[in-house]
Amino acid sequence: MIKSKIIQIIIGLCLYTFCQLSFAQSIEVKASVDKNPVMVDESFILSVIANGDIDTNAFDSSFLMKDFVVGRTSVSSQTKMINFKTTQSTTWSTVLIPRKQGRFTIPSFDLNGNKTESFDLVVIPESTTKTTNGRDLFITTEVDLDTAYLQQQIQYTVKLHLGSDLQRGTLSSPTLENADIRQIGKDKEYNEIVENRRYRIIERTFAIIPQKSGTFTINGPLFEGELIDNSQQNFGFFNRSKIVNRVGPEQTIEIQPIPSGYSENWLPSEYVQINEEWQNTKNEFIAGEPVTRTITLIAIGVVEEQLPEIASHYPSSVKTYPDKAETATLEKDNTLIAQRKESIALIPNEVGELLLPEVKVPWFNTVTEKTEYATLPAKTIQVQPAILQPVSDTPAPTNLAPSEKTGPEIETSKATVNVPAQIYTSYWQWLCLGLAILWGVTVLAWWYHSKILSRNSISSSPSQSVPRTSENEQSSWRALEKALDKNDALATQQYLEKWLRNITKDRSASLSLCVSKLNNPELVHLVNELLASRYSQNRTNWSANDLHSVLRKLRKDQKSMKHAQLNTDLTPLYPNT
Repeated sequence: MIKSKIIQIIIGLCLYTFCQLSFAQSIEVKASVDKNPVMVDESFILSVIANGDIDTNAFDSSFLMKDFVVGRTSVSSQTKMINFKTTQSTTWSTVLIPRKQGRFTIPSFDLNGNKTESFDLVVIPESTTKTTNGRDLFITTEVDLDTAYLQQQIQYTVKLHLGSDLQRGTLSSPTLENADIRQIGKDKEYNEIVENRRYRIIERTFAIIPQKSGTFTINGPLFEGELIDNSQQNFGFFNRSKIVNRVGPEQTIEIQPIPSGYSENWLPSEYVQINEEWQNTKNEFIAGEPVTRTITLIAIGVVEEQLPEIASHYPSSVKTYPDKAETATLEKDNTLIAQRKESIALIPNEVGELLLPEVKVPWFNTVTEKTEYATLPAKTIQVQPAILQPVSDTPAPTNLAPSEKTGPEIETSKATVNVPAQIYTSYWQWLCLGLAILWGVTVLAWWYHSKILSRNSISSSPSQSVPRTSENEQSSWRALEKALDKNDALATQQYLEKWLRNITKDRSASLSLCVSKLNNPELVHLVNELLASRYSQNRTNWSANDLHSVLRKLRKDQKSMKHAQLNTDLTPLYPNT
């Protein structure tokens, strides 16, 4: 009896293993594209389909980045049962945009040992497919310099040409390895006629500062969005839209290294200026009294990190108390302007002439390709003695010898010059110490106050915001259900818009915009029927049953999604713009 059971188990395991191996061998995978040929800046979809049970993480598109801009990949799985026979399929869909024209090979993909067949893709230039009406959307790029020096600013301009109405979209930044890229200025919008067609142009400017010498390619920015499709008939308040993806053309630049033999600090710019300000506007310098000197260095076409420290030297008779340098990068006329400000308190201790040496900052002029110097000339300052206390009028004793009179007079003269300077120096040091203590007490008080405020805001915000949103959603849902139960089309339209605003968290959105954000084709169809019953010329009787059931399911899904979001800190990879 036991042997027969063991034999049955072994036979069952063998059959199961044989079925699994047969099923694994029956997996078929194939790859295809939705269009071939494609234009040089036009997106297309690469689809890889596996007929069988396979891991969804088996597909890897990273090696396509050499020749294409690789967009997001969506994965869908499907299971069918026909005559008690179950079939499974998994589809990976990836958005690709070619970087340049030519013939490219879509290589074979290995999905857990199952390989697709490779095939060729032809990328043609844009001009060969243009119609007389032009294109709905395209991107142009340009640089102001094809050749630049290391760390020299290159102005990069992107123009997005829109021939149709834009519903939504995002434009990324250009990419270049080993470079600092930042947008400068605000977007410009204007209209322009291009090949007998009017385009709305959005212009954006970037500053590119390369950090490595050599020949490089700036990859164009990527646009992802939706355009209103005027070629198809719209119905109700909803406009049909089409998804578009475009990439800007590449730009090749040559970055020259620092000239050989250049030994100064490397600061490439078109213009560098240095200036100074003195706290004492009367140009009066008193021994023992502090005076603040502020030196400002300004350079065009660089960022603040490139500015060097300002080397200023002072005689030993001057005590110096420097402050922390202040740096900033500003924007003006689509150009970066870097600024470095250094302030230092000077206390001269000796009366007479005080010579301050010149201050020189070397920089490389990218226009003349020569080394130049921003200079503050040497400055001679007259230091006046400190204000004296009134001297006593009591005459000296008459019985003193001339030599005895001379000695005290010389000592008094020395005390007249040096003693007040020491007194004022001590006074300045005590004043600085008092200000430092006062500043420390202020920082501690501010920190303690902000800590109490943050605790109060954390403890009070959940109880004030969350229930109110939930209450608004519940009240609008109850009103919507009453309208649906009464089959009231007008009231349903009004309360549906209010409820969807709570769902989409957009208090000013219209009904059509709320529905489009949810991306539910069935809901779009039913809302179109609702609007057709009210606004179409051939009005029909409208029933709220189907819409009511879809909305119940949508509300249930939204609650489940909200509950899942509370248990994770991950943000969406592709948020709606």
